[in-house]
Amino acid sequence: MRFLLAVLGVLAVLASDARAAPSFDCAKAQSPAEKKVCATPDLEWFDRQLARLYRLARYQAGDEQEALLNEQRTFLDKRDACWDEYDCLLNAYETRLAELAPRVNVHEAYAEYRPKDLGGSLWIVRFGFDAAIKFLTIGDNGHTCTFDTDSAQVGGKGVIRWKDAASDACRIDIIPDGDEMRVETHGCQDYCGMRAVLDGQYSRAK
Repeated sequence: MRFLLAVLGVLAVLASDARAAPSFDCAKAQSPAEKKVCATPDLEWFDRQLARLYRLARYQAGDEQEALLNEQRTFLDKRDACWDEYDCLLNAYETRLAELAPRVNVHEAYAEYRPKDLGGSLWIVRFGFDAAIKFLTIGDNGHTCTFDTDSAQVGGKGVIRWKDAASDACRIDIIPDGDEMRVETHGCQDYCGMRAVLDGQYSRAK
């Protein structure tokens, strides 16, 4: 699945309202890991969300600033040790997001969910009243849906909503349902292959 996610990363930017850029200046990228992130929209998305969550953690860290900074330096060393290996880089970002989540005063700041009836994943990073979401679902014969955004809204009862501001053509609702998430979409067929959807029940992955 991770290999397919890497291939689909080239297409993901077409199904996103987010900037196709990481948190750092790609013109100044030096390490193989930084260059790989700059060349891979999926990893760019993870890098942006990690930078945002780290900034929030630093803002809330109080007298833990130095410890948090040392942890981040350790993460950067681990990331750079991956060189240009996609799976290693993705795991490094996922692990660091999970480490940072308890350091911010946000309910379930980071979580990954898996669709029950499809392959793929849904990643959610919450920052308070806004959230970033990323989908990859894989249906029959490898038909896929890919979507990501930095700008979903968190509303009452934890419901996460995204709406296409330009055309109102697509709306995505992510609704807490016990320990799971229920995804409902409206007018979002353009993001999917013939036999894949975003809709359905998603279970917590970790």
